[in-house]
Amino acid sequence: MIGHSFGGYETDLVITQTDRFAAAAAGAAVSDLVSFYLRVGPNLRRPEFFRTENHQFRIGKSLYENMDAYLANSPVMLATGVNTPLLGWAGEDDRNIHSSQSMEFYLALRRLNKEHTMLLYPQEGHELRLMKNQMDLSVRIMQWFGHYLKNDPKEPWMDSNFNR
Repeated sequence: MIGHSFGGYETDLVITQTDRFAAAAAGAAVSDLVSFYLRVGPNLRRPEFFRTENHQFRIGKSLYENMDAYLANSPVMLATGVNTPLLGWAGEDDRNIHSSQSMEFYLALRRLNKEHTMLLYPQEGHELRLMKNQMDLSVRIMQWFGHYLKNDPKEPWMDSNFNR
């Protein structure tokens, strides 16, 4: 399973609910609807309320009218259910979905000793514009799925360089 932006959010959320997928990749994903709700987006210069209440997330109510829905739809709050290896990535300078959203999910999965690798691309935004980074991400996604779907060797970059 693979997704970017809202599709990245959906990927993160789906893998908290099912073990159906052998591997996943999610880019520029919202992981915490509460912090996202309370963020002022720098591109539109308005609160993100509209995205969660009536736009893509369609919760239909404010955070304070239905807190349970925000928590039940935030991948970071459901990280204990993840058993699918996840390759997460984000542009460090993303003005649409702040990279901290991907980092929060990464840290939750790291704390829970889940199989997860995070790629953070400096000087990149919501989409990767530099050809070298586009190529790097494409190769790594192919290697990620190659390892988990076709039993290709695990690449050194997939291993964490920290003590769990």
